[in-house]
Amino acid sequence: MQTKVLIIAALMMVPSVACADTKADLQNRYDTLKAAMAAHDGPAIQAMLTTDFKAIDVTGQSEDATQMIAEVQTLKSDPNKKSQTTLLSVTVNGDTAEVEQAYDMTTQKTGADGQAHAVELKTQSHDTWKKIGASWLLSSTRTEQMNYAVDGKTVMHKAAA
Repeated sequence: MQTKVLIIAALMMVPSVACADTKADLQNRYDTLKAAMAAHDGPAIQAMLTTDFKAIDVTGQSEDATQMIAEVQTLKSDPNKKSQTTLLSVTVNGDTAEVEQAYDMTTQKTGADGQAHAVELKTQSHDTWKKIGASWLLSSTRTEQMNYAVDGKTVMHKAAA
């Protein structure tokens, strides 16, 4: 009887272990994507995305992979930039993972006044990843909320309708 209870308990733990493994895999994919974007490496970014990738910003405007990569490649490198993506939740259904994530970026920018100003960008997004072969590829990202602050004061806040 006790053996049967232990087996059932062990089987009940399998989905959470699988989800924990998927969460770790996806965190690694976010880190890899971050590095590719920082390097302005279009082919490496493309390799992380599905062929039908869509990015939808907080205003509802969307862009495909080609448009998103072109936008990333126009950004200047920022040696002061520090960023982190935190996976708030991961829900796996077969070969699809739904992720609620928070992105936090800080940097310093010189203002029109010639002074350095602390800048912070915080977003919350809903991302969909699809497992194709052995790899998780980002299928879509929808920004649900965005905060932009300068010197600790919010200068812009937007939330998706």
